[in-house]
Amino acid sequence: MRDNETRREIVRLKLVQARESLEEAKTLLVQDAEVNFVMNSLYYAFLYPVLGLLQARGISAPMQATAISLFEQEYVQSGVIDREFLDAIRRAFELRPACACEGQKRAAPEEIEQLLPKAEEFLEKVQRIIE
Repeated sequence: MRDNETRREIVRLKLVQARESLEEAKTLLVQDAEVNFVMNSLYYAFLYPVLGLLQARGISAPMQATAISLFEQEYVQSGVIDREFLDAIRRAFELRPACACEGQKRAAPEEIEQLLPKAEEFLEKVQRIIE
């Protein structure tokens, strides 16, 4: 069915962006880049598949926080995606640099090291969903 293939393609494209963000996060980490730069790339590795999965269902989210909530309703509460991934997405959302203002939260290197493998697992899970 063409409609299902279109939906898969939407998610595939977002997975490409997510993998690029994940690789960027790994590269920045190895290069001892500022932690917030690493966290920003890591956050988008989580966000792109969330947006793709929502778009595949015809759901638009005007804000990132809304996208995460809708993702929880559509994919976590229904059992398609494990809650551990939602927890990781929320943590990445909390730690991402939201602005260049003083007093913003800073991710610790340990948190990045915990979230990196979760991001990889999440991308693999999303890939299996669309296959």
